Amino acid sequence: MKKLLLAVTRIALLLCLLFAGISFPVTAHWASTATPPVSRAGAPLGPFQLYLPLILKGYTEPAPLWRFGISRLNNPLTAYNSYGMASMRLGWYVNYSATPDSPNPYGVEFLPTIRVKQWKVAQDGTTKVLCRVGNDYASPADYQVTPSLSAISTLAGQNPGQTWLIGNEVDRRDWGSGYCASQDEMLPEVYAQAYHDIYATIKAADPTAQVAIGAMVEFTPLRQQYLQKIWDAYQAQYGGTMPVDVWNIHLYVLREEQGSWGADIPPGFNQTQGTLYSELDNKDFSLAWDQIVALRTWMKAHGQQNKPLIISEYGVLFPPWVIDCPSYPLTTGCPFSPEQIRDSFMYPSFNAFLNQTDPSIGYPVDGNRLVQRWNWFSLDYDDGNCEGDLGHEIFYDNYAGALFNSGLISPCSPDDPSRPIGLTALGTYWQQYVRSLPPGSARPYSP
Repeated sequence: MKKLLLAVTRIALLLCLLFAGISFPVTAHWASTATPPVSRAGAPLGPFQLYLPLILKGYTEPAPLWRFGISRLNNPLTAYNSYGMASMRLGWYVNYSATPDSPNPYGVEFLPTIRVKQWKVAQDGTTKVLCRVGNDYASPADYQVTPSLSAISTLAGQNPGQTWLIGNEVDRRDWGSGYCASQDEMLPEVYAQAYHDIYATIKAADPTAQVAIGAMVEFTPLRQQYLQKIWDAYQAQYGGTMPVDVWNIHLYVLREEQGSWGADIPPGFNQTQGTLYSELDNKDFSLAWDQIVALRTWMKAHGQQNKPLIISEYGVLFPPWVIDCPSYPLTTGCPFSPEQIRDSFMYPSFNAFLNQTDPSIGYPVDGNRLVQRWNWFSLDYDDGNCEGDLGHEIFYDNYAGALFNSGLISPCSPDDPSRPIGLTALGTYWQQYVRSLPPGSARPYSP
């Protein structure tokens, strides 16, 4: 009887401690590969197994940060551990499309992107094609919109108050040798027409919508000329100032040289070179910040200072293998390691976007900050290739910057470490930065 009473007493005591919010070792069974939280004392969870509901006294889910976002998703946000995803505190995302069923989990706002593309002609001189390396534009000039204008009207009416991005890297020429890769290449005057038509369609369906200009790859002096051509073409074609609710840019430090790596030369320009950044410049945030200052200066000169500026895609693109990492001294480390990206680009960008102000060119409604929202590239774009001897292949990433491993990429060989779905090292650094920030789910300004 004593043993029975003692057992009952112990169970009752454990239940009292549990519901009082005091932690004790419990083995938790998780549905994800993500690491479960430790106890409040910081000790690892012990071997005692008691299958009871996990109750955290005073626990609140981290609030989304309206400014911090993500771009390029291989998997939906819901594919990852919900605790880990909520701790990223994402406020918005883009995935380069506009669909009626894009989810908004964890309080993350989806911004639709309307894709545009100027038609070209194939080598036969008559057949229209959407991707061809060269200047073979169809005449008269014409373009495609995805989704259609009627579909855009329906979507806008069903989703009032959304912010719409019109085009994606319209300044990026089609590229490739033996193949054709593309973004939304358009001559400046053709983009001005497309923007006018799409803007009018969205506003007719939803007057509360916010319309953002399509993002260029970067804002160099050459890209500034491209933007000026769009601005002037709109004025000439429609007799008024181009109506832009939200200014939008991609922020990369990429070489402008015909036939080389980087951003190439914008369509409609005959130059063969622009700003000749180096590979290492790609992770130099001071060069990226110079572009933001230049864009904000341009905006002020064109009566646009009182408009928000968002960065719908930015980051460091080069993976570690691009440069011979072992040749670098130990004190420096690989120039494109997660730690280098964190210290030279990611954290400096967060600090600048959150804290740098300038009353002469900043957005007055937002404390004269120069940037209002930003989207890191990417959530989980961990694509790449296996190279090396069969059975001893090594995986080489196409790009740096992924915050999560998608789980879609299998190890190349037994010598290749596995890449289970879940946070990358860079994702952990993101998580550590946003953890202590105050709530910021609301807009810091009125549209």
